[in-house]
Amino acid sequence: MKSIVFLGTNKTGSSYEGIRAAKSLGYETILLTNRTIFIEEKEGYKEIDDARLIDMSDTDEIFLAITDLMNEGKIVDCFISFLDEYVYLAALLTNVICNTPLTYEPLEIMTDKILTREFLSGKNYTPFFKVLSSPETIENEVNELNDQFPLIIKSPQSNGSKDVLLVGNIWECKRGVKQLLRKNSELPILVEEYLEGPQYLIEVMVYHSTITIVAIVEQEVTKGERFIITGYSICPKLLLEQLPGLKETVYSIIEDFQFRNGTCHLEMKLTNKGWKLIEINPRMAGGAMNRMIEEAFGVNLAEQTIRLYAGNEPDLIRRQEKAIYAQYLIVSSIGKLLKVSGCDSAEEQAGVIEVYTKAATGQIVTPPRSMGQRYGYVLAAADSKSQARKCAINGAQQIQFYLLPI
Repeated sequence: MKSIVFLGTNKTGSSYEGIRAAKSLGYETILLTNRTIFIEEKEGYKEIDDARLIDMSDTDEIFLAITDLMNEGKIVDCFISFLDEYVYLAALLTNVICNTPLTYEPLEIMTDKILTREFLSGKNYTPFFKVLSSPETIENEVNELNDQFPLIIKSPQSNGSKDVLLVGNIWECKRGVKQLLRKNSELPILVEEYLEGPQYLIEVMVYHSTITIVAIVEQEVTKGERFIITGYSICPKLLLEQLPGLKETVYSIIEDFQFRNGTCHLEMKLTNKGWKLIEINPRMAGGAMNRMIEEAFGVNLAEQTIRLYAGNEPDLIRRQEKAIYAQYLIVSSIGKLLKVSGCDSAEEQAGVIEVYTKAATGQIVTPPRSMGQRYGYVLAAADSKSQARKCAINGAQQIQFYLLPI
């Protein structure tokens, strides 16, 4: 039996659905992980045939684990990861060991926000940015930004809205810089123009230089302490022609990276200066994205990503068209979770196709400072975007988080 080796996974979402897809395609699934839960509670993760606990921060240890697999006679079709920190390495291993011509060089750039901005510097779709890299000159560099506010400041390795701050003046900027430096004094800080306008996530797959926009997902952003996306909408009636310039901009970005084989997703904003790239990530989006695309179009993007990594042509033909909306669940105050109620009622609401909550009783929950502090979602389907949204929000309103204040 042929095998696929996964470098890391989450317990749910697109990364684990990749493992499920590999299993359904008839592969032996091997997981290299630093998370003990996949070893200690393996009966709950039946799609994983072989989980090996290693230090995933040590590349040499990853190489040793792979050498062990080869010595055991495993026939590996590809190495793959749906997690930012391992995507580049997985693609490189697939190139070198499995001889599949994935374009791995751009993936390393995409994992770093500063490298991405510098690589795409001067392009029409790149907003104003500045890198604060020297502790000795940060004070003066911040003072020079006086006419640019509001601005976004972030860590170059930020993902899921972690360590991303909106600052409206010099005082807030200096405070935000100090906050980021307290977390990691070694990292430079990326300063970006704050952009107004509707925001979209675009899922892209490239096979032999042919670019396919798999899905356009409209995002609803909740602006609290952080920018948290709480709503995602896929509407088959939203055509590229209704978003002038988007296709051309996405294609330009992919071409600028010289991306020939692989997957990524982009976040774009339509501003009064045209389309601007918020960020590009070297993998498909996580969370409920794979399920949303499958429900909307009948395309399992995680499965097609595996086919691509294994050297096969992906099948991205749409088999159905539905409007899909995902409403994420957040809390408005910090506390110890006593119970969650209303999930059964939410599932019974018209249009609702999935209800998922991840917070455990006794867990401390908090208003979101990152995407990881969203505590579940309600997924709904309908004939129109507005109806799907209404169904998902109605389902979400049935769910209550009971907290003990702390």
